[in-house]
Amino acid sequence: MNLTYDPAENERFWKSIESIPGYPAHEEMPIRKMIFEAGAIWQIPDVLLSLGADPEQPVLVVMDPTLMRREGADLKALIRNILVQAGLQPEALVLQPDATGQVHTDMPHIEVVQDQLASVGAVLSVGSGVVTDIAKHGCYLYQQATGRQVPFVVFQTANSVSAYTSNMAPTFVDGVKRTLASRYPDALICDLETLRDAPYEMTVAGVGDLLAAFVSFPDWYLAHILGLDPGYSPLPKELMGPIDEIFLAEAEGIRAGDLKSVAVLAKLIALGGLAMSLAHATTPMSGYEHVISHILDLINEQSGRPLAFHGTQVALATLLGTETYRHFLAEFEPAEVSVESCYPSADTMHQRIQEAFCTLDPSGRAGEECWSDYQQKLEAWHAHRAEFQAFLAGWPQVKPQLEELAQPTEKAQQILEQIRSPRSFAELNPPFSEDQVRFAFLNAPLMRKRLTIGDLLIFTSWDRDQLWRAIWPVSQGG
Repeated sequence: MNLTYDPAENERFWKSIESIPGYPAHEEMPIRKMIFEAGAIWQIPDVLLSLGADPEQPVLVVMDPTLMRREGADLKALIRNILVQAGLQPEALVLQPDATGQVHTDMPHIEVVQDQLASVGAVLSVGSGVVTDIAKHGCYLYQQATGRQVPFVVFQTANSVSAYTSNMAPTFVDGVKRTLASRYPDALICDLETLRDAPYEMTVAGVGDLLAAFVSFPDWYLAHILGLDPGYSPLPKELMGPIDEIFLAEAEGIRAGDLKSVAVLAKLIALGGLAMSLAHATTPMSGYEHVISHILDLINEQSGRPLAFHGTQVALATLLGTETYRHFLAEFEPAEVSVESCYPSADTMHQRIQEAFCTLDPSGRAGEECWSDYQQKLEAWHAHRAEFQAFLAGWPQVKPQLEELAQPTEKAQQILEQIRSPRSFAELNPPFSEDQVRFAFLNAPLMRKRLTIGDLLIFTSWDRDQLWRAIWPVSQGG
């Protein structure tokens, strides 16, 4: 299925999206080259040189220790040979995993990259989302400190997340995921054979990461109509097109590893990253479903367990979010809301956050990190009381807008079934119990400054225990 906007068209692509309402002024082709082709791996040297890489200086190749294959060959060795044969000097920087066996996006890893940049002519990241984010943010911090923009190329190794075209980096701070301002890559290279040969679980995760839009789009509109997000625009939805139709059309090809479908998914993932970057926020692709996922990550981080595939976890949290919207849109009665009781004090919410998160981190650091973000939302919620009252009065007009943006659970489940995705939290690796997911569902709104449907449930004193009992079986395919 053809995309409305094709990032492979590069200059033509950037020109075409400038006319979409909400496109930011002065964003002129921030990524200079995006390639989605069979055999694109052989273009790495030309892309680096076109960006100003100095052949007399090393190319810092950032990667992790994971063995990757392309058509049976060692992918990283192949890239090294391609660089050497082109007269370039690859210098490998292998990021080391922690006790869980995984590399996480955190400041120690980012600083390792930053410390290497004074003596290199360019940076090439070879990896999935974590490696990309670490390299990206290391380059960003180096530029902030020195004023020098090192040429940075992303070689995407899996259709797994939307990090590759994003100018933001989700980073662990005191065990809590925070999204930090970062930088765009100068070029993105998607070699279709590499993406096809990546573990299929990562491809499934890439689809799941984009399904977040089924919840994040209505969440973003909700925050906007309540006065807490003035940046709302139709740009991300228009840019990405009919996600549901695209996935249903391409599901068979994605499963089979058809290069055309692999390219469509890679392009859609690139559009997802750009949707956030051009909106100057992760909000378009990250709502209630992502904060639920972040709480699950926090649970694993604090217990020393590895993290599940991000996108697959997000997809399952998306089912919780779509079911939440189904019940809210069917049952919300503005006349039953006591406005006075919708405004808890800072002391009340601070204590509530500390009590919730001390069960995961008795030191209190995670709770304080959550409070530092949440209190901004609470202050804004109090400051925009008039917008909430207008929301209640205008519910007959607001409701249809939310209904249009909130996709039905059945459609998300259909897509997950067709791409052979895990359908329950028990199928994740590592798995989660119902109690753990319930904890994440109830406490996710307390983690961030971003307002979602989860916050409105808390502020309006919704019976969330009853809601949980209704949505859990459905979200798990029951």
